[in-house]
Amino acid sequence: MTAAAETRLQKTLAGGPPSGAWFLHGDADRLRDEAARSLVKAALDPATRDFNYDEFRSEDVSAEELAATLAMPPMMAERRVVYLHDVEKLTPTLRKVVAAALETLPGDVVLVLTATIPKGSRASFYRELQTRCQTLEWSAPRDSEIPGWVVDRGRRRWGLALRPESAQAIAAAVGADLSRLDAELEKLSATGEREPSIERIRQLIPRTRRMDRWTWLDLVADRKYGAALRELDDLLTSETGVGLVAGLVDQHLLVGLAAEGGAGRVKKTLSETGRGYLSWKANSYARQARAWRPGEMDGALRALYRADRLLKSGGKDRAVLTELLLGLESERRLRS
Repeated sequence: MTAAAETRLQKTLAGGPPSGAWFLHGDADRLRDEAARSLVKAALDPATRDFNYDEFRSEDVSAEELAATLAMPPMMAERRVVYLHDVEKLTPTLRKVVAAALETLPGDVVLVLTATIPKGSRASFYRELQTRCQTLEWSAPRDSEIPGWVVDRGRRRWGLALRPESAQAIAAAVGADLSRLDAELEKLSATGEREPSIERIRQLIPRTRRMDRWTWLDLVADRKYGAALRELDDLLTSETGVGLVAGLVDQHLLVGLAAEGGAGRVKKTLSETGRGYLSWKANSYARQARAWRPGEMDGALRALYRADRLLKSGGKDRAVLTELLLGLESERRLRS
């Protein structure tokens, strides 16, 4: 997972120069290749870089050149670094060279490999790389993770202080492509504004729509069912009913946790269950919890599970979601 890869990379770089073989793969090539460059930089002595660094594109290197380079010892330095891009493009002969090198890689050679593994590939070569190398994967997060990733990446890499609604607008405009998201964050940072407004974001990322899934989930969790219903048709042009209900279940469970123990309970639970990426919104969940009375959340969750079953058995998205929202609004009025 992307968050785990970035955390492990940070720990590696903080612990001194990296060693051994590294296999970095995933569809987010911008982030993956940035990580590879970080490993290369950390492993090399700047004073002897020209003597101890070789970088190759897999489609451009010969088997003889690669084998000779991997067998070469460092000159006037503790380590030599070889960086090989796009190993999915290696010929069968070159794959054998890499596999043989991994079996006998000298301790003073650092090998960095990057790849986008073809979808559905069952090639044993990639399993061997993952077994013999220290492996990091950059992949698209779940929908619920994307705004949190935008907030974290914007802060750590680009010095941005994004509000939740800003992160959600960026995610809605770009989607789950981490490389494109990172490029848009870089564009925002170039303005010099640490906290860009929604209006500024819409100027620079014009694909931003009026309504996104995360804002809509907030409307429902805030019990603003009428507003959520008015935005439903627009939202369903880009979202599925099953996806929206799954998001609502997750959000209502977290709001229920906040109702029991506040934002602190939410953060603790998320951390313990490996979902710390959602902690950025703990205060929002705590605020939303104030709209719910004891016992009401149980009823809402039952309604959500019923909607999920209807959708998965062939129910039409708009009809099922309309019935859900009207039912939740009716229940809210009965209890008010």
